[in-house]
Amino acid sequence: MKTFFTVILSTLFLAGIAQDKDPKAKEILDQVSAKTQGYETITASFTSTLENKQAGMEVTQEGLLKLKGTRFNLTLDDYLIISDGETTYTFSKTDNEVYLDDTEALAGGDIQPTQIFTMWEKGFKYNYKGEQTLNGTACHHINLYPTKPDEKNYHTIKLYIGKSDLEIKQVIAMGKSGDVYTYTVKSFTPNKSMAPTLFAFDKSEHPGVTEIDNRF
Repeated sequence: MKTFFTVILSTLFLAGIAQDKDPKAKEILDQVSAKTQGYETITASFTSTLENKQAGMEVTQEGLLKLKGTRFNLTLDDYLIISDGETTYTFSKTDNEVYLDDTEALAGGDIQPTQIFTMWEKGFKYNYKGEQTLNGTACHHINLYPTKPDEKNYHTIKLYIGKSDLEIKQVIAMGKSGDVYTYTVKSFTPNKSMAPTLFAFDKSEHPGVTEIDNRF
């Protein structure tokens, strides 16, 4: 299950030496952070693709992410992943199993869904790579590089940010083992009302579910 979480959360991300604080990249990222932090909630649908050319592997999944503060609800094909900020529940619809993990311990050095739209604020260097058109949208291309690469499963994260709306359109995480994770945002809606029950796993809705508690 740890490997599965690495796939899902890494996200949500050292081709050359980057400046610690590239001024142009910093200006854009600061604007994105300020805009994102002004939202009470975020709802985003996306396509997730895992590709490893050496292994001849390509897997595509559809996802829906709902964020509110430190809590999230993530649907990714057969899986439902819920966090109340302290405990993360990973439910497999096929197996009718739910795994319980301490959210902080589970995350380790990987990126959490709650950080996906502001991940650059801590633990990264970054530089501006230029402008690029993505699916007909003019975007800023910014690369992120972890300041402690030995603690990460990836070496570079490529961000594509819409020029006109300053919203993240695509995130590409370059894994050290040759895996490439691409997350393409299909829709982004801020400030939708979200009930507290959205961030709680209700066993009564899944009769016969097997619970596997990994918390210490």
